[in-house]
Amino acid sequence: MLRRSWCTGPTLLGISIAASITAIPAQADNARDWQNLPTDLNMIFGYYNLIDTNTPIDTSLPIDGLSLNADLYILRYARSFGIDGRNSAIQVIQPYADVSASFDDARFFDGTKHNGGMGDVQLVFVHNLFGGPALTQEEFATWQPETFLTGAMWVTAPTGDYDKKRIINIGANRWVFKPELAFGTPIGPTWLEVNTYVSLYGDNEDYLGDNKLEQKPLYAVEGHYSYSFNRALWASLDATYNKGGETRINGVNQDNQQENTLLGASLGFMLSPQFGGLIAYSDTVSERTGSPDVNTWTLRLQYVW
Repeated sequence: MLRRSWCTGPTLLGISIAASITAIPAQADNARDWQNLPTDLNMIFGYYNLIDTNTPIDTSLPIDGLSLNADLYILRYARSFGIDGRNSAIQVIQPYADVSASFDDARFFDGTKHNGGMGDVQLVFVHNLFGGPALTQEEFATWQPETFLTGAMWVTAPTGDYDKKRIINIGANRWVFKPELAFGTPIGPTWLEVNTYVSLYGDNEDYLGDNKLEQKPLYAVEGHYSYSFNRALWASLDATYNKGGETRINGVNQDNQQENTLLGASLGFMLSPQFGGLIAYSDTVSERTGSPDVNTWTLRLQYVW
């Protein structure tokens, strides 16, 4: 009864591979993350991300000469429900990361430093605006997917491990709010999806000691074009563009506006009506000087009941 919904992957949930850690500048979603699904479902997701970047794991800011490798693990719970006839969902996300960092010029330290710990917890509320009616499992089995528009609000709380004396932290020590809109339309066996969002950053009053870090909004737009091979297998091409996020430290502008473009691909699969997963890769193909340069491999497994 759930086979059709889960052959297209977990839906209406904004299951992004990196949004749980504010460090990863490309807070991109995966293809088919926002499509409709039945109400009253419980979903559990486990992620493993292998990340190579020039940003600390606790911020969206590159540091000259930094090379950082991270093993990022994410546990995510979500539940779908109906509000006023439209599908909605709420989710809780908890990341954990192990990182290794080094500097080309020994600016902050010599050799390689290691750090590990809990990241900042995220809460997400999702609500469909049109094209995603609230349906029981029986109703969903005969429903035909249609063009949709869905909104979400992501809230990142400063709960992760943070030490103001460290260059490399796991937590960000600041609040982040990210409103998002996701649009999708089916075209035969394919889906075209376009998402846009903005990250709004609170201040970090303990940045690299007792400094105050402020950051302007970081804007992003992404697109996905995916194709269904059969009921249990699909693939997509993905692209993300980010711009903005200039910072001030103790009131001094840093002239470090970010701008980068990432391309990637993903493969989604279902092994049963309740169990499936996804493999994805993304890489920065163009960036403004001083902008994030990041590549990520992702493995996601999910179970629904």
